[in-house]
Amino acid sequence: MSDSEKFADPRIRLTDILYVYLTTWTLFATLFIYMVWFVNKRRKLSKRYEKEGIVILGDVLYDDQNHGPFTWIMNYLFRQNDYGYLVYDLEKVANHPACTYEGRLEGKIRKRVRVYYRYAREQISVLVIPKFPFSGQPKMDLEADWASFSENYVVEEGYNEAADDMNRASVKTVMSRDRSWSIIFLSLGWMLFLLFSSIFVCLQIEDIEDIYQDESSKWAWFVLMVTMAGVTPIVAIGGNLLRFKMYERFILKSGKKGKSGDFVGSGGGVIITVGESQRSGRSQSREKGSTKQFEPSSGEDGSYVQMT
Repeated sequence: MSDSEKFADPRIRLTDILYVYLTTWTLFATLFIYMVWFVNKRRKLSKRYEKEGIVILGDVLYDDQNHGPFTWIMNYLFRQNDYGYLVYDLEKVANHPACTYEGRLEGKIRKRVRVYYRYAREQISVLVIPKFPFSGQPKMDLEADWASFSENYVVEEGYNEAADDMNRASVKTVMSRDRSWSIIFLSLGWMLFLLFSSIFVCLQIEDIEDIYQDESSKWAWFVLMVTMAGVTPIVAIGGNLLRFKMYERFILKSGKKGKSGDFVGSGGGVIITVGESQRSGRSQSREKGSTKQFEPSSGEDGSYVQMT
């Protein structure tokens, strides 16, 4: 076989391999910026509640049931069951001595919040940043979030056993600081590998561009420079910045206002939904024919006690 016939065989272009390397580099760079910058900013935002937050009372509404296969898939893919709803009175925020909000606050607010204790609770402590009356977060769940910043995440003693007895979801495991560093080092290692691999491919294109007319070293180096200096900063830094602004708004300013009667509470049981069906009063274990009923205690943490 002559050289001309050999070079005419089907092949994967080095330029295409370069495209794959640079695309993957951009993805890992985005992950690296997320872990180093976004996670740190999120933790600082969460710790603001510890330094600035005022305490009022509110209710956590949570539905831990999977209504059919579609809901189960959505929960698995998008972690919908990691979220519940928080309801509290805006007038309590306005009447607090530390509140600095100048606008008019009345009625109640219902907002979507991340929950680590995945069950409904009543009259629990809610932390609100005075400048942002819509920023309420359950204190228990914030404390669990703060615990996840440390090397080891500690679950409240005896909670998982009680949750099993109540047919409720246990506290999910939260990413620790050790795991965060592992992901940072992993993404950094892949970034270095992909960077040197891309440079190596560009050098190889220089050697073969006289033989293969569809390879160009000038174009390869141009794509490499544009990706490193232009595309990656826009996607990795700009994307994470936009994502954090959306997250910050979700934490501090999101929520639906309503009148006092719009968000119905429960007189002595688990609230499953709000407004639409307004089901309350019995846990799922009760509905399934169990002889046990679980009532919220008067404790501030909203824990449950068994009532026979």
